[in-house]
Amino acid sequence: MAVDRLYYLALIVVVVISSSNAFDVRSNSTHFGVSLNGVELIRHSPEDTFLYVGSGLPTFEGQFGNYDVDDYIEERIALVDFVADGLNVFTFSRQNMLQVQIRLVSDASESPYVEFTSIAEGINRIWLRLVAEKDEHVFGGGSQFSHFNMRGYKFPIWIQEQGVGRDKNYEITFKADQRDGGGGDYYTTYWAQPTFVSSRLYYAHFDITTYSELDFRADHFHEIHIWGNTLSKFHFFTGSNYTDLLGELTGYLGRQPMPPEWIYNGTILGVQGGTDIMLQYIDMAEEHGIKVSGVWIQDWVGRITTSFGRRLFWNWEWNPEQYPNLDTVIPQLKQRGIRVLVYANPNLNRLGSLYEEAAAGDYLIKNISGDPYIVDYGEFFCGIVDFTNPAAAQWYKDRIIKKNMLDLGVSGWMADFGEYLPIDAVFHSGAKGTDIHNQWPAIWAQVNREGVEEGGKMGDILFWMRAGYTGSQRYSVMTWAGDQFVDYGLADGIASVIPGTLSLGMSGYGMNHFDIGGYTSLFGVTRTEELFLRYAEMAAFTTMMRTHEGNRPDENWQFYSSSHTMYEFARHTKIYVALNDYVNTTLRENHEHGIPVQRPLFLHYEDDERTYDIQYQYMFGPDLLVAPVIEQGQENWDVYLPVDDWIFLWDEDITSDGGETITVPSPMGYIPVFFRSQSPWADTFRQLRDIEAVTVTPTEQMTTAGCPTIMASYLLLALCWTLMTLLW
Repeated sequence: MAVDRLYYLALIVVVVISSSNAFDVRSNSTHFGVSLNGVELIRHSPEDTFLYVGSGLPTFEGQFGNYDVDDYIEERIALVDFVADGLNVFTFSRQNMLQVQIRLVSDASESPYVEFTSIAEGINRIWLRLVAEKDEHVFGGGSQFSHFNMRGYKFPIWIQEQGVGRDKNYEITFKADQRDGGGGDYYTTYWAQPTFVSSRLYYAHFDITTYSELDFRADHFHEIHIWGNTLSKFHFFTGSNYTDLLGELTGYLGRQPMPPEWIYNGTILGVQGGTDIMLQYIDMAEEHGIKVSGVWIQDWVGRITTSFGRRLFWNWEWNPEQYPNLDTVIPQLKQRGIRVLVYANPNLNRLGSLYEEAAAGDYLIKNISGDPYIVDYGEFFCGIVDFTNPAAAQWYKDRIIKKNMLDLGVSGWMADFGEYLPIDAVFHSGAKGTDIHNQWPAIWAQVNREGVEEGGKMGDILFWMRAGYTGSQRYSVMTWAGDQFVDYGLADGIASVIPGTLSLGMSGYGMNHFDIGGYTSLFGVTRTEELFLRYAEMAAFTTMMRTHEGNRPDENWQFYSSSHTMYEFARHTKIYVALNDYVNTTLRENHEHGIPVQRPLFLHYEDDERTYDIQYQYMFGPDLLVAPVIEQGQENWDVYLPVDDWIFLWDEDITSDGGETITVPSPMGYIPVFFRSQSPWADTFRQLRDIEAVTVTPTEQMTTAGCPTIMASYLLLALCWTLMTLLW
């Protein structure tokens, strides 16, 4: 390595562009190097090759959005030789064979990029190496739930279900794999993206949609593995700090709009069961002091039941039998300051009327026989609207978004799925499934955004998505973390939403939230009150509060399961509302500058080396440091504080100058949070201490628990059954 460095010192300068945002390219007959504003990106020599090419035979096995991707590498060849073909144009080869031409472009209209302008026939695999340092940190990759700092790991970039458990050493993952191959692994995610930010203060983004891998395991190089032979661009940018980098990255990828202001009036309650039950839940919540901004009724379309749990009938129109008088109830609730939200996805149950309409209009993706491609979504079967067909995309916007949802008066929806797109499908555009699979969530986001804009409702409508890819940044209004398991597992439990949010922020998307309490309940594991409330106290310090009954509502603890839960939950919603003005300033930072709302500590304390390996704490805006309790039964919690003047949110007497880990009380309802003493919002933060929960006795909890009408009905049925049994 020392000899190589001497070679680079003696390189002949081929191109040095004077702009401060341009590549510095140096080469001689055997060595080639590229830097950007003093950051070395590419280093090539006969012993240290920058570019490899080859061919491979891929296999994709998928079920229920879970994929097993494998590759048989036929050959991998180092392109040792290179020649300069003109100003910043270079051709790499191996003895004049397998030629690949690249062009380095420094254009003021966008970030500098390396462009593949020519790739020889027969090549369908490319390996690109970038210079790395042993102690370097890298972040991004979309939403990564297990490892915020990606150094030391390889990350396949492929959109899929996140998996249940996501840890091959975890019993739940083993059981999920045995059940349907759905256990997942540390890298499986709904939102994967070929983007990373380096602690050497540069970002790299790759304009590719095919399967790829970001490999950060080697000490002295990062390797990007790309399938296919698309003539792609690889963007780079350097900055003086991380906020500069994220500002440039989001300026290129796109930034999220400001969310509707009404969502900050309280939580969005996820409930089901029909109009009367919905209204009873709302009344019960407000009677217990819960601040409610909306009610989310995903079963507005009707329901089915499978072995996984309660599912929806995927026919995206109001079912009056399930929700009678919903059209008149929606404006009445809006007058009370409560919005109604629903659910939709790109798939249509083949037993529904919308499937028939889409099939008749030739709006569905097809199989190789020319018939609608039918996908098993877990004991029910659907076609997928082909958004590569402009007529089909317009039909979905007109028929479902504008007519069935906006005209009904709803204020938003969960825009679910986007991961299941089959790679052997036939599309109107002629695109290959392997080329469009990753891009599909961004296309789905675009359809939603355009439907809202065409309906004249942008700024008032909230839709949230779990799946994403490059481009989702400019279309999506909000994301959520997906289907976490209802436990404390680091890989798929409450803890996982924190690195998932932070990595998404470093990938250019700065707003995220989660199902309060988690979603997936299987193998006898159910949500507890403690888990629900730990989620709730964290949600108060995020961009959005929303509950979800989960896949097995009757078996899991809900916000309405006891009066104690409701009163405690009410306190957290009041804290959330009290932070409204502060949160609004952080949202505007994200909207205008691309600075995520929930931030890694090093974004503000980059000189503190310890902050780079912290993935279960976050800054909420510039002035709040949040350290959620992510283990069961904890009454005290360790918090690392970088150097600053810190005050414990719940006790003014607990202070710190930082640079240390301190242990603070963390009983239920008092999430460890510190604020900067010099913050202009310090008085706002202090006032949160005055928000107290109403205490109830155990008798009250039992007699007032649950929805009154529902609970009374269950008790009456149980009594009748007991009497009948005795009489028999």
